[in-house]
Amino acid sequence: MSDDLNLDVYFPHFAQFLLSSDDARAFAKLCAVGTWEVDAKHPIEASLCKKFGIKKQADWPLAPLRLMGEGEEQKTGYWFLAHPVHFVLQRDYFTLGDAVRLSTDEAKSLVLDLNQHFAREGLSFLAGKSGDFLYLHVNDDVVVTTFLLSEAMGRDVGKFMPQGKHGMKLQALLNEVQMLLHDHPINQAREQKALLPVNSLWLAGGGSIESMNQPAKAFSFQFFANDILSLGLAKWAGIPCQKLAAADAALKSAGDVVVVTDNHHLERNWFAPLLQRLKKKELKALHFHFDVHGMTFTLHLKPLDTWKFWRRASPIPSYFNVVDV
Repeated sequence: MSDDLNLDVYFPHFAQFLLSSDDARAFAKLCAVGTWEVDAKHPIEASLCKKFGIKKQADWPLAPLRLMGEGEEQKTGYWFLAHPVHFVLQRDYFTLGDAVRLSTDEAKSLVLDLNQHFAREGLSFLAGKSGDFLYLHVNDDVVVTTFLLSEAMGRDVGKFMPQGKHGMKLQALLNEVQMLLHDHPINQAREQKALLPVNSLWLAGGGSIESMNQPAKAFSFQFFANDILSLGLAKWAGIPCQKLAAADAALKSAGDVVVVTDNHHLERNWFAPLLQRLKKKELKALHFHFDVHGMTFTLHLKPLDTWKFWRRASPIPSYFNVVDV
C-alpha cells in the first residue's frame, strides 16, 4: 500500500443509498470525522466535467459527451438528452414520477414515430444504448438552458422547463411530444403490463461538439468507471477509462486516482474498506463526491481525521441537508 495515494470517488444517484435501510456504520463514521463542502449549483455531472476541465455551454454538454461514450458519430448542430418520463399530477402542478426505462423495442418504436412526426422541422431522435434516454439532434443553433432530472425531481416541473431565447420553442416541442405519446401503442402495452406510461420527454444536457474546448493539459490521474458519461469524458480527454472492477489494484498504487461508482454494495465495497485504509494511513487524502437532488456534497478526509473520537455520528441524511429523501 502507498500513503501517497489521492483518491476521488464519485457516487451518482446517491439518494438511492440514503433511502435504503442498509447498516452503514463505516459511512456514518466517515461522515462524522470528515470535512463537508456543498455545491448547491452544480450536480455531480457538472463536477465531473469540471474535473476534466470541460467548460459549460448554455448547459453542461452531457449529450455530446455521452454520444462519445456510446461511440456514435458526432453531427454538427446541437444535441440534447431526451429522457422518457412520467409526469404525476399534483393538486395544481406536475412532478416527475419514478424513472422510466424503455426496452430496446420500445425505444426503437418511439424514435421511429418521433422522427416521422418532426422530420419537417429539422429534428431527429436517436435511441441510446440504455433505455434511460434518447438523443435529440437540432440542426440550428440553440440558445437555451435546461435542467437535469435530478435537479427537478420532486419539484414543480413547470419551474424547470427549458429557458432562454429558444426556451418557448422547445416547450412547444414538448407539448407536441406529449400529444403524440397520448394513447401511443407503447403506452397501451406498458399499461397492460402495469408499467408506468411515458407521457413526456425531459430535455437536458444540451451542447455541441464543435463548442467543446480542447483539453488544456494532459491528465495524469488513473480513471475507473463503467458508465457512458465517464467513457465519453475519458475519450474526450484522451485517457483510458478502466473497468471499475480493476480499481482495487489501483488503490494500492501511488498518485491520483478517480473512480465513478456503480452504487452497488457501497458500504461493503467502498466505505468500510476505505475507512480501514485511512486508519492504517494507506491513503494520503480521500474525497467523496455525492449526488443528492441535483447537488454535489463533497466529504474530504485524511488519515488523522479517523482519530477524532469526540465527533459522534449523526443520522446520515442530516449531513445532506434533507429531512425526507
